[in-house]
Amino acid sequence: MASSDPSPVLRFLVPGDPGQNTGGYRYVRRVVDAIDELGVQAVVTGLAGQFPRPDQRALAAMNHCLEQCPDSAVVVLDGLAMSGMPQVLEQHAQRLKLVALIHHPLADESGLSEDERLWFFEQERRALAAVAHVVTTSAFTARRLAAFGVSAEQIDTAHPGVAIKARVQTSNGVRCAPVPQLLCVGHLSQRKAQHQLVKALQNLQSLPWHCTLAGSLDRDSVYSQGVIAQIRAAGLEGRVELTGEVAESHLVELYQQADVFVFPSLYEATGW
Repeated sequence: MASSDPSPVLRFLVPGDPGQNTGGYRYVRRVVDAIDELGVQAVVTGLAGQFPRPDQRALAAMNHCLEQCPDSAVVVLDGLAMSGMPQVLEQHAQRLKLVALIHHPLADESGLSEDERLWFFEQERRALAAVAHVVTTSAFTARRLAAFGVSAEQIDTAHPGVAIKARVQTSNGVRCAPVPQLLCVGHLSQRKAQHQLVKALQNLQSLPWHCTLAGSLDRDSVYSQGVIAQIRAAGLEGRVELTGEVAESHLVELYQQADVFVFPSLYEATGW
């Protein structure tokens, strides 16, 4: 058991590389930056292993990190990291001040079988019962957690903000592009439903447009390969571009170049 720390540090634990370019990881980095600006030291640690249904490596990584925290330390646990391992949280719940950061419940993820959904629901219900407090990214998620036994008094909501880093270059206030540029941002997955967008675009081939799908192809590689095959079968290789995960500076450029933002996701809790 770690001893008390004379210089408290607010710790954030996330699955995998903290530098990943997704909305969720960027959200955590912005929160950490804001906390640092307030004069409180905050650090982010990435956990090795498989998530959100953890393997033994993930369970060991979480347990090791919590063991290293001093008594009464505040530890913010990303939902993707903590929601599938209540047994680990329960071991440290009395000694540490555990806070859950929930973007949306894991049981609400698209493409789950009924057995998988029930497993995630029960695991997350236990995990949330083990933490002292919960932070959500939307009022929608805060309300949704009532089904998991979390009272409204236990929850604070920190809505994502928007950093305006780019201005679209216009001529006389009107953007002029030879071909309308469509942009969809998000890792390829069943919940983000890029296949629905490709299906819609297949029916619009007589119109001028070019669509960029910006987001990781690796998080659900089976789904990504299916979308790629769908694009090829529809003869849209020259009109639908897949960039993979992009750096923030490149994402700004993509937004600058876009005429229309499209987002076919089936479920997004953030911002509601």
